[in-house]
Amino acid sequence: MAEANLDQLAQLWDEFRAMSFPRGFYLRAPEGKCMVTMDSTLAGCISSALDGPLDDRHRDILQGRITVLGTILPSIADDEYATEYFSHLHGTAVLAAEVDRARSE
Repeated sequence: MAEANLDQLAQLWDEFRAMSFPRGFYLRAPEGKCMVTMDSTLAGCISSALDGPLDDRHRDILQGRITVLGTILPSIADDEYATEYFSHLHGTAVLAAEVDRARSE
């Protein structure tokens, strides 16, 4: 099960990396959150989860950012591409957390 999820995570990560960051979100801060920081922080956690288990600090960061991004998504619904981009990032991060959790079981 964990191996299948890891393969799926790698595929989603490759798909995400091929996407361009939404232009209008370099300066836009929905819910007061910098989306560039959100993107780079989650990307780092996802990349680390692909390489192996996360330490407690990164696990906490990943979980916290997943929660925050989930609350932000409805507020960016006016931008179709940004919604697609950040939804993909959110789903990939959720799967990274699941892969990390499965490793510790």
